[in-house]
Amino acid sequence: MPEETGPLGLPRIPPRKWLVGERAEEFATAVARAYKHRGASIRDIAEESGRSYGAIHRLLSQQKVTLRPSGGGNHSSTQKKGHK
Repeated sequence: MPEETGPLGLPRIPPRKWLVGERAEEFATAVARAYKHRGASIRDIAEESGRSYGAIHRLLSQQKVTLRPSGGGNHSSTQKKGHK
């Protein structure tokens, strides 16, 4: 039976379940793809997959993915003084 996946195409991994071998490589590739090509946040990936933020961050770093700066950005520099 195929695994259920969420909107990002990631399987939900049960707590305390280790992925090894080919399954671990497939998961790492899917996570990197969701982050790089779909623009998903680390938090979105962690929530969908059932993994922790730290585990996803570590996995992306191991995959040599360039991480985006955290936060939504500061848009105040684009606002003109006196305008809200």
